[in-house]
Amino acid sequence: MKTIDPTTSSFKKLIEYDNVYVDKTGYVFDLICGGCTYYFCSRPRRFGKSLMISTIETVFEGRRDLFEGLEISRRDYDWKIHPVFRFDFSSGECSSSKAFSKWLNYKICEFASDYGLKLAKRDGIKTNTEKLIRKASQTARCVILVDEYDKPLSDNVYTGEAEGMRGVIKEFFEAVKAMAEYLRFVFITGVTRYAKVSIFSSMNNLFDISMDENYSSMFGYTQKELEKNFKEYISKGCAATELETDEYLLLLKMKYDGYRFSTGDETVYNPVSIGMFFAKGGKFFESFWADTGGNAKLVVDMARRANFNIVDDLRHPVTKSLVSSHDIVEMTGSEVSSDLVKSLLYQSGYLTIRESLPGGQAFLLDFPNAEVREAFSSNLIGAYIGDRAAACFSPYLILPLFERGDVLSAMNAIRAIYSSVPCEIAAGLKEHSYHMAFYCMMKSIGADIDAEVSSSKGRADAVLKAGNHMYVIEFKTDKSADEALAQIRNKEYHAQYEAWKAECNVHLLGIAFSTKDRNISDWKEYTVR
Repeated sequence: MKTIDPTTSSFKKLIEYDNVYVDKTGYVFDLICGGCTYYFCSRPRRFGKSLMISTIETVFEGRRDLFEGLEISRRDYDWKIHPVFRFDFSSGECSSSKAFSKWLNYKICEFASDYGLKLAKRDGIKTNTEKLIRKASQTARCVILVDEYDKPLSDNVYTGEAEGMRGVIKEFFEAVKAMAEYLRFVFITGVTRYAKVSIFSSMNNLFDISMDENYSSMFGYTQKELEKNFKEYISKGCAATELETDEYLLLLKMKYDGYRFSTGDETVYNPVSIGMFFAKGGKFFESFWADTGGNAKLVVDMARRANFNIVDDLRHPVTKSLVSSHDIVEMTGSEVSSDLVKSLLYQSGYLTIRESLPGGQAFLLDFPNAEVREAFSSNLIGAYIGDRAAACFSPYLILPLFERGDVLSAMNAIRAIYSSVPCEIAAGLKEHSYHMAFYCMMKSIGADIDAEVSSSKGRADAVLKAGNHMYVIEFKTDKSADEALAQIRNKEYHAQYEAWKAECNVHLLGIAFSTKDRNISDWKEYTVR
């Protein structure tokens, strides 16, 4: 078995140490021989962008020996050596535009010294970039690779430095565009395609493949790639978990698959999550993306300011233009729209395309898999009830109570959590916030809960399945729990679960919240016999 190293993004290291490498070099060949010079692709963090940059870099260095047996070695490629200049903006000094400009200029001067060219830092980024490219291209046309171009902007949404960062990045890209005759290939990656920042207008010849169906599987692993490249690890995992192969693969799919970046049907797995999963033995279906996914704080802040409702807001479609880019200026405003939140969630990897509407210019979005759904719910709890209260919510306490049918203890435990909500947060809670906090809490601990569950006469607020207990739940704010319970009965939300009574205890659960007490004021439960 080849070893797995989910911690490296170096193509050379993966090959030289005989690690598992999922062959994406066919896409590389299509890109570099596709006729365009300037390319851009956005993908969530920890999705293989840096490894792709490293792979392209190695190709243009002419290292044919490292690609033996890979798809590009079977293509008609000349393997000519080109000067390659790789910039990782995430490793730059992003505390201020002045510091970032200094770091970027230093990198340019450092590259120039390799070609015997001494540049003066006082000449600035544009002048030095042009001098570097002109000098290096005397042997062959140059290659420019930029990883995480948007990191300096995302890090400075609220610091007042975003405008200065835009100016620095714009200056660099303008120089790159101006030197087109000296360039063989330019590839830029990032998480977010920011609109209205003059970056893309200064490089308006970029070919954006972010939502191109031909490149939708360029990052991440398809089902076929997963089963081919991790075959031995899947067999080992099946033995360790005592699961049949089909059951094992289904669990993998539910936990880590589901990302769709175009109107096509094919989905991909998160590569870092799969690598971490198999590297840890392939038997613990943990959530890895939550630890490595990046801008959770920004996402949660946007969701809080927009009063984002996971259930209601995801019912409405968004346009392709909206999810493909958004305005950083709008993010700093006093009001934030749910559409902006959905765009940010899509580009950050929390949401993906569930369905493409006719014409392919609008989409319905959803969480790609259980791992991401739980990560988002866990992060969003803090937005509704505060980090201190969220920290009190333990799956080892709450879920077993519902699984035993001990509703009294479960309600008392949840009441205690709401009591921990800081007063400044509690004062701002809106009616739907109590409901969403409950839903997010249960989702974050992996509970089998659905919200707004349709029936022939309406929609139940939530349906929770815990062990052999089924809970049909209705919430009321500043009303009685009796009213909530009566609504379930009158609307017969539970009727569709009548057939479950042989194997499940079906509970009707009415929960009343009080905005005065900022907590559950009452609850009523009835078990259907």
